[in-house]
Amino acid sequence: MITKYFPKIIFWLATAYVLFLLGFAVYAYHAKHAMIAGFFSALGYPTYLVYPLAYLKLLVIVIIVSHRYNDLRDMAYAAYFINMVMALVAHAAHGDSYTHAAIGGVCLITSYLLGNKVRGRPERNFFGRFTNA
Repeated sequence: MITKYFPKIIFWLATAYVLFLLGFAVYAYHAKHAMIAGFFSALGYPTYLVYPLAYLKLLVIVIIVSHRYNDLRDMAYAAYFINMVMALVAHAAHGDSYTHAAIGGVCLITSYLLGNKVRGRPERNFFGRFTNA
């Protein structure tokens, strides 16, 4: 009985953690812009990326939660995966704690891999005939 719900539980826990990281970043990038810009600068990234990243992360939240378009969802997961790898490398190179990025990366991969099994694969593609197989 428990094995029937195990993938669903793992998927939703992993997805909840990913959505928490995304939502916290959106909040912090706006509410504590000066502090976050200082972190970006210290890690070697330009500070003008703070606001665009906040809006892109908000868009990723909407895409993951809506689970409507297959190709758009795949691109959102891929983009956030790249963001997580960059965060992990930057924090590790700077000597900061990178556990949130490592756990987030594992949860992101878990959420993506279990997503089609738990929620089903979306039938439609956002970019239509350009991404249909």
